[in-house]
Amino acid sequence: MKKKSFQIPHVFVILVMLVMIVTAMTYFVPAGEFARVKNEATGKEIVDAASFSWVGQNPVSFLQIPNYIVKALAGSSLIWMTIFSAASIEVILATGAFDAAINMMIHKFKNSEKMLLIATIMIFGIYGMRQNPVSMIGFIPILVLLCRMCGYDALVAAAIIVLGAGGSQSIGPVAPATTAIAQGFADLPIFSGIGYRLILCALLLLVNGYFIVTYAMRVKKDPKASLIYEIEEEAKKAGYDKSVDKEASITPRQICVLLVFLASIALQVYGGIVLGWGNTETAVQFVWLAVIGGLAGGLTPSEISIKFSKGASKMMTAALMIGIATAISSILKDGKIIDTIVRAIANMLLACPAFLQGPVMFLANLLINVFIPSGSGQAAAVMPLMVPVADLIGMTRQTVVLAFNFGDGLGNYVIPMSSALLANLMAAGVPYEKWMKFMGKIFAAWIVISCVGMITAQAVHYGPF
Repeated sequence: MKKKSFQIPHVFVILVMLVMIVTAMTYFVPAGEFARVKNEATGKEIVDAASFSWVGQNPVSFLQIPNYIVKALAGSSLIWMTIFSAASIEVILATGAFDAAINMMIHKFKNSEKMLLIATIMIFGIYGMRQNPVSMIGFIPILVLLCRMCGYDALVAAAIIVLGAGGSQSIGPVAPATTAIAQGFADLPIFSGIGYRLILCALLLLVNGYFIVTYAMRVKKDPKASLIYEIEEEAKKAGYDKSVDKEASITPRQICVLLVFLASIALQVYGGIVLGWGNTETAVQFVWLAVIGGLAGGLTPSEISIKFSKGASKMMTAALMIGIATAISSILKDGKIIDTIVRAIANMLLACPAFLQGPVMFLANLLINVFIPSGSGQAAAVMPLMVPVADLIGMTRQTVVLAFNFGDGLGNYVIPMSSALLANLMAAGVPYEKWMKFMGKIFAAWIVISCVGMITAQAVHYGPF
């Protein structure tokens, strides 16, 4: 009898187990709280590092777990933004505009698919320096189509955004939702220290690009080498793979659709940066993209509705994952043990040798990220604690911000409660367990780069500018 090999459980199983574990923790982990005060520089509430006090235990009932999940689903604008983005792209794809554009691109780069892949990785790597990969989910169906037409698989498409853009976002040279907030809490000039961050971005993009291209070339040479070979075979049977042998041409209507799509992306970027749009406003723009793009492409209102519904249905599993993941932090907060966990990790740093304090601070943030996947939320909880510790041990505040960036960012592309990871994987149809097989060596390389980067930053007293 053949012995069964270990298989990573379905992501739902992992998430529910985590929910049950953190719920159990509210019974035996001592409850404690820091006082919150308003930071004058940012206008946000932050933790007062000197105010920790023990409070009465406030365990969360296991019977309340479904309530937390449903509340997270009902109150998350991120979930609807995710669903509407996939729905609108389904409409756009139905016009055939991207099929035609990609077909022309591949014909132009005939026998140069590798260069096309490298260029795409670089484009998203640059884009990721500012934008979070969760906002790029709309590109996934397009990238899946591109990769399959080049002879790769859907996992490559997910990796282009999750690794290409996600790696750059993790260092965040000009990331408003992470670096800017963390530097504000540390009383540093916003986006200061950008030179060293750009060097780290280039290094990480080079490493990520190597892994992506190596895997893609292996799949192109032997399709059975794909980690999602069965899924790709099903896609072929369903007709999701497109031929590039037909004559490359594009109609005026399809050009209009592409222009509408580009205008929508430009508007979303402008709205997010200048107008302060959040997930709700972005979701609205995806609805308009579906309506205007569909009509421009010649689809009837009924056809637009059918395609929109089809795209939305594909993301329901991802929506449930996001809801379960959000419930974890809510339970920790209501159980009053988040501050206890953060305080314990911060205290560990005081017992470390000086040259290891940087890497340990990074690893501490990586651990905290499991409990607080939100970048801005983690910054608000961690920076007010880590900055005073750094001041005591002689570490620069810029190094503290970098440790936060590494820990918050890189962890988001392996932990199963990360919306930035789950949404993109689900849009590409890549199971979490398959992704983790792909990520093993890559994440190990990330850890090494981060630790070396932290040691270097501490050695040169990485400063404000």
